[in-house]
Amino acid sequence: MIYADLSFLFSFYAWDDNTAAAQQLYHQDRRRPLVFTPWQRFELRNAVRLATHRLKRAKLPIRLAGGNVFREIESDLAAGRLKHRDANWLETLRLAEDLSANHTELLGSAAMDLWHVASAILLEADTSGRSTWSSAHWRAPPKSLRR
Repeated sequence: MIYADLSFLFSFYAWDDNTAAAQQLYHQDRRRPLVFTPWQRFELRNAVRLATHRLKRAKLPIRLAGGNVFREIESDLAAGRLKHRDANWLETLRLAEDLSANHTELLGSAAMDLWHVASAILLEADTSGRSTWSSAHWRAPPKSLRR
């Protein structure tokens, strides 16, 4: 299993400037399924709603339809491309804090990024290679975080 953060999931399921790259990387990287936690589900669905709000407010065309995005996610869960996994939230917070203490001053890590890395580690997702999506490309986690 592989763990993807919000920016990858949003690009993959919604429509933004990185959608083509996200889809290409998904099809090139044969590790399956993608882990999908309750937090990722909430975070992704909220991001779709927020993007819709911002586009409406700016009176810009809306290239994504929340209902369609949500149906596609449910379809991928049913087909096994996404797999629901639950992390122990207290353990995740403890590990995220440890990661922060050991890496943030050097790497400049944001709290949510540390949460995602901690979740991936505790859920035993494959972190041996490309495991987190940044807005333009995959980047490998520091070797000290890999299993």
